[in-house]
Amino acid sequence: MNIRGGLLGLVLLAGCTPSSDPAPQAFTLDPNGIQPAGTDLRIDFGRAQTGVIETVSRLQGGSPVEVTTNAQCGAGEVTAARWSDGLTLNFLVGSFYGWVLDQDGFVTSAGFEVGQSFEGPRFEETSLGLEFEQGGIFGLMDEQGEDIALLWSGVTCFFR
Repeated sequence: MNIRGGLLGLVLLAGCTPSSDPAPQAFTLDPNGIQPAGTDLRIDFGRAQTGVIETVSRLQGGSPVEVTTNAQCGAGEVTAARWSDGLTLNFLVGSFYGWVLDQDGFVTSAGFEVGQSFEGPRFEETSLGLEFEQGGIFGLMDEQGEDIALLWSGVTCFFR
């Protein structure tokens, strides 16, 4: 009887599905670069493009879907590596100098996330729309001015 009970327990456990809780974030984006989870090591602005793309690809579980270069950016020629989850890393003269988020799924060190409702004292109307800045992290609000549509820090290539 005990063997049958044990086998029944194993069969019932085998039918369980894993939790639908989201996987923990592999890293946090901050005003100085990237802080991988669970380590004191950092990927700060100024690091070499090749090493940053390789490391972030490992953390992301996949390579960028696109790497493009725009020679007409105000800061100079910017190379952008974009992943399918809305993360873009920007490189200037072969070094990491900025990041941009245009989809939810990442929470910044300041607690900001694309799609999050936000009310702040530092909104400014610009040619891009309603912008804010807090602690070196910048954001652009959606057309209704209610939710965060875009987040960034460091070098970008926005045309104003």
